Amino acid sequence: MTTKKKLEDLTLKDNFMFGAVMTDPANCKPFLEMALGIPIGRLTVSREKSLIYHPEYKGVRLDIEAGDENKTRYNVEMQIVQKSFLEHRARYYHSQIDMDLLNAGGSYGNLPDVYVIFICDFDPIGLGKFRYTF
Repeated sequence: MTTKKKLEDLTLKDNFMFGAVMTDPANCKPFLEMALGIPIGRLTVSREKSLIYHPEYKGVRLDIEAGDENKTRYNVEMQIVQKSFLEHRARYYHSQIDMDLLNAGGSYGNLPDVYVIFICDFDPIGLGKFRYTF
C-alpha cells in the first residue's frame, strides 16, 4: 500500500513535484541553460509523453519534454534509482525522440539538436563527477 505524502513533505525527487516545477518554463529554461551552458530562446514544456512505436519493442516515457524556437528538443528525467547502463538508456531515449521528429522520406539534415538529461541523486558512473556528457 502506498502512503500519500503531504505537499510540504515533497521534494524535487517526487514525480508530482518534479513535474510541477519543471513544466513551468520559468523554472525549466534557467535549469537547461545552466546544465547545458547555452542560451535558450522561448521554451514550451510538456510533461510525461509516451513514445511507443511497436508493441514488440520497448517504448519510453519522457518525464519532461521541451522545445525551443530553434526546434531544439530537450528531455529531462529524474533518476532516483541507480540502474545499469544509464548511458545506453540515454542513447535509446535520444533515438526514440529522433524517430518522433523525422517523417518517412524526410532528410536526416532536418533533425534538430536533441538533449537528454538525467538528474541523478547519485554518481551514475562512479568517477566522482557532478556532470557527465555522452
